[in-house]
Amino acid sequence: MSTSIQPSLENPATPENWLEPPANRWAFNHVEQLFGTAAIPRGRAGHRRFAVAGAELEETVIATAEGSSTVAEFLARTATDAIVVLRGEEMLFERYYGEAAPDRRHALMSISKSVAGMAAGCLVADGVLEVSATVETYVPELASSAYGTATVREVLDMTAALRFRQDYDDPQSQVQTGDRAAGWRPKHDGDPDGVRAFLTGLEPDGPHGRRFQYCSATTDVLAWVLERAAGQPYPDVIGERVWSRIGAEHDAVVTLDPAGAPYACAGIGATARDLARFGRCVLDGGMADGRQVIPEEWIHATRRGGQAAVLPDRDLGSIHPNGTYCNQWWIPGDSAGTLFGIGIFGQYLWLDPARDVVIVKFSSLPHPRDARAMHAAALASIAAAVGSGHDAGAA
Repeated sequence: MSTSIQPSLENPATPENWLEPPANRWAFNHVEQLFGTAAIPRGRAGHRRFAVAGAELEETVIATAEGSSTVAEFLARTATDAIVVLRGEEMLFERYYGEAAPDRRHALMSISKSVAGMAAGCLVADGVLEVSATVETYVPELASSAYGTATVREVLDMTAALRFRQDYDDPQSQVQTGDRAAGWRPKHDGDPDGVRAFLTGLEPDGPHGRRFQYCSATTDVLAWVLERAAGQPYPDVIGERVWSRIGAEHDAVVTLDPAGAPYACAGIGATARDLARFGRCVLDGGMADGRQVIPEEWIHATRRGGQAAVLPDRDLGSIHPNGTYCNQWWIPGDSAGTLFGIGIFGQYLWLDPARDVVIVKFSSLPHPRDARAMHAAALASIAAAVGSGHDAGAA
């Protein structure tokens, strides 16, 4: 990516500093000004509308992992850029801060993974993707990599075994090398030329399928598999199977590496409202505008969760000790039947089936893993606090 972008009062971020505070608060709302992207088309259909209930939730007291707080205090403490709360067909609460706006795309980070997981279900239903097949069946270029003999199911559930450290602070970690290959960080001597060159060089670490290993590269492998199975570029796979069918108002985008490949594990950008529409489709059993977009059984299987032996992410384990991971979604195993997507620096798509609630939260936290347990507790509490109906206006 270009390194000629210079910070200014209007544009304080560059490709070198965009992941660091305070530049990230501008950058996450303006990713397309920093990197090359491809459109994920919304199609030509009208967008889905929700009744506006206009709830005032700021003074609602909620539980967090560190005690109680008002919603307003929680949003301020967690560098919130945007929040949207839906219940059924009502938009209960919507707020934007700083650079964020209803029509402005925001970096989803690893919520991008959850979008990929639903697209995979669409290809399975189309009969072009078999989850029991190995990765090398679809992508022969990965035959000699860590992923060649992993099944698509093992990729979907992050049980592929490889030498990979997801340490966001260590320049020697594979996750940072992947970022540099994608153009997200300044390149080091000897780095791979692009995401897919990076994937081909990753090494195995024991048998697949025996343990959970959260690994961003695994989603980039999934995206490569989806491209080959569908016979079309990844942005078009997502656009045709998902984004154009959920009633999105705006195209989404995905960042591209210098070779033109998508950074599927983290690179999608979308508006908060459109991400809420995606979440609404998932919570509705894959239905949108009267048609089945995502297979209902795929969503049911996702909600049932992954293998019993899968351990939760260490930051969430204190409040979700029964958590698992399935189809690129976190399944906390709570009484509400929650499922959620999460991205570094505080990006959340929280779905509460018991209360029919969707919450989207965009943030620009100072550190990638900040406040994860706090968010999980607070978003569950917000969903629980959403009461009976309000007088709704037209939207």
